[in-house]
Amino acid sequence: MFDHQRRLYSILLLAVDIVASFPALWIAYNLRSHPDMIPWADLRAFFLRPLLPFSDYVLFWLLFVPFLAALLWVTQKYSDMLHLPLGRQYTRVFRYVVAAGFWSGAFLFFFQLQVSRPIWLAFILVTGLMMVINRVALHWVFRSRTISEHNMIHFLIVGTDERARRLGEKIGNLKKWGYELVGYLARRDQPRQVPGMNVLGSLKDLPELLQESDTVVDEIIFVGPQKGDSKTFEEMIQLCEELGIRTRVAGDFFPTRMARVSMDYLDDMPLITFSTIPEPDLGMVAKRVVDFVVASAMLVIWSPLLLTVAILVKFTSPGPVFYRQIRYGRFGRRFTLIKFRTMVDGAEDRLWEIRHLNEMDGPVFKMRNDPRVTSIGKWLRMSSIDELPQLWNVIKGEMSLVGPRAPILEEVRHYTRRQRRRLSVKPGITGLWQVSGRNDIDFQRWMELDLQYIDNWSFWLDIWIMLRTIPAVFTARGAR
Repeated sequence: MFDHQRRLYSILLLAVDIVASFPALWIAYNLRSHPDMIPWADLRAFFLRPLLPFSDYVLFWLLFVPFLAALLWVTQKYSDMLHLPLGRQYTRVFRYVVAAGFWSGAFLFFFQLQVSRPIWLAFILVTGLMMVINRVALHWVFRSRTISEHNMIHFLIVGTDERARRLGEKIGNLKKWGYELVGYLARRDQPRQVPGMNVLGSLKDLPELLQESDTVVDEIIFVGPQKGDSKTFEEMIQLCEELGIRTRVAGDFFPTRMARVSMDYLDDMPLITFSTIPEPDLGMVAKRVVDFVVASAMLVIWSPLLLTVAILVKFTSPGPVFYRQIRYGRFGRRFTLIKFRTMVDGAEDRLWEIRHLNEMDGPVFKMRNDPRVTSIGKWLRMSSIDELPQLWNVIKGEMSLVGPRAPILEEVRHYTRRQRRRLSVKPGITGLWQVSGRNDIDFQRWMELDLQYIDNWSFWLDIWIMLRTIPAVFTARGAR
């Protein structure tokens, strides 16, 4: 299934699941309101207790909706739901019922909410039943497209090379979703007879095929660069526009291995985009908002601690309170990183004396018992409190709460071309490297973790890393 359709149906299914929870609440409330249906007298007496009005339960439901949406998104994984057989989808529904029962039960117990436990349990079970019905209905809707020829989507592929064959196989695998491959058209430099491929002619036959034959074509996909057919290609695109036939161009002929390909527009100019970094979408906006709000709040809340540490640094060793150093930011933007000073003043000038004692491979210098570290500095490093002034860098937008460590200029000069990709996002105070062992990890693994973070970035990954940072700081794992 095409990605935009998959996202559309995933959001639609999530919305339907959330909406279906309201009638589930109504059913659960009415089941509880008729205890005469229960055959056991002792249990019936339990159900005779007075009930809050249904309007109160509607209020509870409204408060529960955000938690319900988050729980559904985590347990159902809607992004790949449509590719699963119904049996696997039922398993995920069961996973939701168990998780919802546990977490909502804990929530009700902790806050001592006056909600009928039988109603709430029935609400969760009926919601699970409604979710099963939703999945069966959606499955039937898609399968019904294959019943009638009028509901099928017919594809024609222009190209007869190996790429075109692979694309045809992918479409063939989606027949259950109503997709059908009509055949192929050969470009000028390609053969018209290929074993296993239904070649209907060449590209120049496209006008006749679309206008005069009985062949039904809903969408056309051009595969590979149209080098010798550039003029014909333009004419065919214009023909498809005039006939109202959707046209697609496969972008796999570009030599990319990691980049994600997308289409964007600058005014009316279409642009094919290749990117290996997170897209500037709602998630990135949320990341910046969280950075600013959390960093500002932490500076205010921890201001007494920061003041105390500043006094300790000032009076335990001569020199400035803060250590400032030029670091590389996103795509090589230089900025001044701020930390509490943990070494003696002028420590950088003494680095050459102990460089041979480096315990980290690569261009980074790390030493467990660095003689330049002050008495208070060792404690600040172990507790990571020396990093707190970087919250100001986060507020200014030079850094993020989560991201790769900000490198110094000398370190970047030794990066390989692939390792320089870690500069494609803002550096962070914490990241995968920090929560995975920090200085106990060698340089190559460190770089791989940073690239892994970039390739798999999501807003929820940032939340997970921030939560993992808390025990990492308290245990001081890998700190030097």
